[in-house]
Amino acid sequence: MARTKWLKIRVSDDEIIDIKKRAGRHDMSTYARGLILDQPIAPPEPKHKKIVHSADPELVRAINRIGININQIAKQTNTGQEVGNAVLIALLDLQTTLDKALASSVPDDR
Repeated sequence: MARTKWLKIRVSDDEIIDIKKRAGRHDMSTYARGLILDQPIAPPEPKHKKIVHSADPELVRAINRIGININQIAKQTNTGQEVGNAVLIALLDLQTTLDKALASSVPDDR
């Protein structure tokens, strides 16, 4: 059934807070329609939880420091300052090392 008509109501700030609290994760239209038409309000679909993988905190800090250094190099480059060949070679070595570490840590069952 196509819903083409609008039902408009005015509520106070306190009322809208209360209505939203009661609606929970339902959208306002579904919740209000269910109440007004005395229809059962189905529980909302569960939200998918984000999977958080655990990691070694020292490894996370080390990767963060690498990222900070890369950002500093990018900033220097973007301001027109030259980056020496030694820095570029170090970045390539770093990329190779990170690629190998990633390849060995990710299972090949995709």
